[in-house]
Amino acid sequence: MNPEAENVRRAWARVTRWLDQHAPHNAAALRGPAHPKEISDAESALGVRFPQELWTWLLTNDGVQMADAARTAPDTAGTAPGGAFLPSGRHLLSVEQIVQVARTRAGHEAMAPSPDPDPLCLTWHPDWIPFAVETDWLYGDFIDTATGRVGSWSDGDLNRFGVHDSLAGYFHALADDLRAHGRTEDGRLTW
Repeated sequence: MNPEAENVRRAWARVTRWLDQHAPHNAAALRGPAHPKEISDAESALGVRFPQELWTWLLTNDGVQMADAARTAPDTAGTAPGGAFLPSGRHLLSVEQIVQVARTRAGHEAMAPSPDPDPLCLTWHPDWIPFAVETDWLYGDFIDTATGRVGSWSDGDLNRFGVHDSLAGYFHALADDLRAHGRTEDGRLTW
């Protein structure tokens, strides 16, 4: 088995184990695995190859459940109860939402191109794959396919790169934060 795949699998298992034991309402918001065809179709739609770590995670978990309104207006509606459990109220994206967010971010860059080609200043780059966002999609986390590292974007601020060395590193850090700082109320995570 690929070491990257095994590392992300172990990291994600740490997160889900904590949620199952301490925050069952948040655990219930997680979706099942994505279908491989969905992932390969998303790669084709975005014109970028997803890293092995992302494939492995998506084949285990396809983001979180969305509220009913999110099915008709995904860029303005929130997650189902318990879905936005990441720090800063972010939620994990499904394969379908990955494509929607990436296209939206790319559209913003196309409408108002950054005058500075420095990736720190770009609204979006085609090599970036989003995997977690706040409800309004103005803040989120992405994998840079050129490096495999996790970065983040925020509206009105510079992009950050190397936030984590990998998706597995992101999930390991999340699991550590859950153990150290995660509190629950009525089966839901509170930070």
